[in-house]
Amino acid sequence: MKIVQLTVIYLAIILLAMVLSLSGVRLSFSLGIIAVFVVAIIYRHAHILYRTNNMELVDKWVKRRQKEPIFAALYASAYGTVDEQICAIDVIIHHYKQPAIKYNYLFTKAIMEKNLGAAKAAAQQINKEPLSSYALCYIAAMEGQTAAMRSDKLTQPWMQPAVEAVYAHSQKNQELFRQWADASIEQARGVQKYGLIHNFRQMERELDSE
Repeated sequence: MKIVQLTVIYLAIILLAMVLSLSGVRLSFSLGIIAVFVVAIIYRHAHILYRTNNMELVDKWVKRRQKEPIFAALYASAYGTVDEQICAIDVIIHHYKQPAIKYNYLFTKAIMEKNLGAAKAAAQQINKEPLSSYALCYIAAMEGQTAAMRSDKLTQPWMQPAVEAVYAHSQKNQELFRQWADASIEQARGVQKYGLIHNFRQMERELDSE
């Protein structure tokens, strides 16, 4: 969240506390009202990030936060070129030190660059489920290994349909690709849904150009 927005929120909370205090409201009741106010703000943010199906709302959220590394990558996936997307991913790779995040984005970058060797190396370093299994199944789908591209470890409901879409893309089957891409998007929510929509749109353009 931007510093200006945080400042406005904190000032609003302080102002609310002062108004309640001057109105003679008991401290415990005032604190309860403030707590509800804070929880409502947190819930709204969490809802947009993880639960909403309103992509216009997510798009506005991403645009407002496009200077933050992860949101910059999402913005680039929606509005940027492939080179701009890779540059945004590079920023994340250098900004975040957590291995799961770093190697997950190294995997994503390698996929975008069509470098399966680098993708496999990154996938083996993720060491966090279900991200690790998803990356490995994704690679298997690209290589047409149907037995290896399915796993019980893909616990997010959008993951297996996404892998199936990747396989259909590798087989240049546009109808099947669209079917599985839509199924994956339907199961996703929040920024994950937003990212899938734009990633699949890019993959579909690749099929159209072939």
